[in-house]
Amino acid sequence: MSAMLDLFGQGTMVRGATFAGDDLRLTLTRRWGPGPTACFIGCNPSLAGRDRDDPTCTWWINWCRAPRFGAYVAVNMYPFITSSPAECRKKADWQNNGPDWYARDAIHRNLDVVVREAKSADIVIACWGNIAWDDEWIEHVVEAIQSGEEPWPHIYCFGKTLSGAPTHPMARGKHRLRPDVEPKLWRAA
Repeated sequence: MSAMLDLFGQGTMVRGATFAGDDLRLTLTRRWGPGPTACFIGCNPSLAGRDRDDPTCTWWINWCRAPRFGAYVAVNMYPFITSSPAECRKKADWQNNGPDWYARDAIHRNLDVVVREAKSADIVIACWGNIAWDDEWIEHVVEAIQSGEEPWPHIYCFGKTLSGAPTHPMARGKHRLRPDVEPKLWRAA
């Protein structure tokens, strides 16, 4: 891809997102030029979309530009659009909500997207923090990324919480990360 410049020679940002209905976001992409792509794996999609950034999107852009990445794609453990981790947990607990077969199917459809995007990226960075609570599902997602057809990427993180979860860049207080933090290996393939 050639450098994306506007009429004045300034770099432009190409924003994208894929949705499944009004309540599920599968990917969030930002590309501003040539170069490798980072894949961030969070927990639940915020309200960011094709035309809207949130603080985490801005942090990812700033982090990616410093080490010379040209793009990122963000995917999530759960595809339910909400800025509330509690609401995401409730929807993801499909077995105890009826069961909610729509939520179950959405989670499994999302898994295919997470695996595809992780295997297509130049670096995979887990950053769901303590928001992700289902260790069995986390292990299932990691195994799906690091098995099956090649490639089998290593998964990096920016640090770990006290419980060992990969740190979210917008953690509160003293745990918030600077955009020059170096990724560390979290799970070798």
